[in-house]
Amino acid sequence: MTAAAVAAPREAGVFRPVVVLFLVLAGVFSFSAYFVLSAYAPDLKGGDDGGAHALSRSAIGFAGIVRLLQSEAVPVAISRDGPAKRDPNWGLLVLTPEDSTKPSDLFDFTTAPGPTLVVLPKWDTEPDALNSGWVRKAGLINPAALQALLAGRVTTTIARRAGVAAAQLTMAEDPSRSTVPTGPIDRLQTLSAEGMTTVAADQTGAAVLVRTSDSRLYILSDPDLLNTQGLRDLATASAGQGLLLAIRKGDGPVVFDVSLDGLKHSPSLLKIAFEPPFLGATLCLIGAAFLMALHAASRFGAPERTTRALALGKSALAENSAGLIRMAKREPHMAGGYLELNRNAVAKALGATRLSGAELDAYLDRLGERTGAGRLSALAEQVSAVRDRDGLTRLAQRLYQWRLEMTRERR
Repeated sequence: MTAAAVAAPREAGVFRPVVVLFLVLAGVFSFSAYFVLSAYAPDLKGGDDGGAHALSRSAIGFAGIVRLLQSEAVPVAISRDGPAKRDPNWGLLVLTPEDSTKPSDLFDFTTAPGPTLVVLPKWDTEPDALNSGWVRKAGLINPAALQALLAGRVTTTIARRAGVAAAQLTMAEDPSRSTVPTGPIDRLQTLSAEGMTTVAADQTGAAVLVRTSDSRLYILSDPDLLNTQGLRDLATASAGQGLLLAIRKGDGPVVFDVSLDGLKHSPSLLKIAFEPPFLGATLCLIGAAFLMALHAASRFGAPERTTRALALGKSALAENSAGLIRMAKREPHMAGGYLELNRNAVAKALGATRLSGAELDAYLDRLGERTGAGRLSALAEQVSAVRDRDGLTRLAQRLYQWRLEMTRERR
């Protein structure tokens, strides 16, 4: 048998260290990405769900008018923050409520300065089973639901024209564009509102766009002037864009709110951890966890020897006894015992074990005066003065020095 056959091959590890390192890094990255994406998942929703809002590309959505305004160099933004973060410098805030929106939620936006346009809904729809994000017409929304949407703030009456036909919009407040033609609109929706001024009306005089006296609230009766279905016709697209720019204030951006459509930013504790001012604390925790992992990955110094849970021997017994005395705070009561211990040790060293009591104390006092060690009776008087551990320590040091002097252990 050859030497090669006799020698056993070395067993290699399952993974190389570099592979293990990359696996750990990939796991940490995946774990971190999961938490970050979980925190911001509601804010990352595309919104292409077929609804009537500015993120939807369906027939009733308003993503088309957003792109049209952007192509005309008009600043446009989409807000998910609700009324709390409305900026007074916005040129126009466009609200696209649903028929189920609460009037209180809708009119919370009108408390801040700046014009607000409410685009009333019109169509009942159902999802298209063949195309994601598309919808099919399921009828018209009940006018009573639209009147209830504005209840408490504006008293309105909703009317709809029969059939599909083009409209001629009369701009009552813009003499330069007195008549604006539109493309074919299916059952044009108009309204009459008490106490509001007509901004645009159709050829029959029915209002399509109205405003309050302070020009802070505008209501557009028919969404087909702005949604994707209406923008397929150039005349309707031009008319809808003209209506928005006519009520826009200054050069501020046109902001489309989507919070009323269920796409509002949702606060969470997890998201707060990744935003200032708590982002710094989160990074510190991540750094501390990294250092702990680094410390655990490699050993520093020799491993600590394992010991018994209950130690054996005289030392352990003495330490346990001392611990019990310390816990009971009985150290000052040990002064008398330590004095007796030193007296007996000196008597034994001097061969005076036959003496006891006062006779022994007198003998030790006389001998202490001759040797310069001091009188034992003077030290005995200090026993009653011990009140704490420090006092016991000082007395013990004096007794120890007295014993050394008496037994000549110093020489």
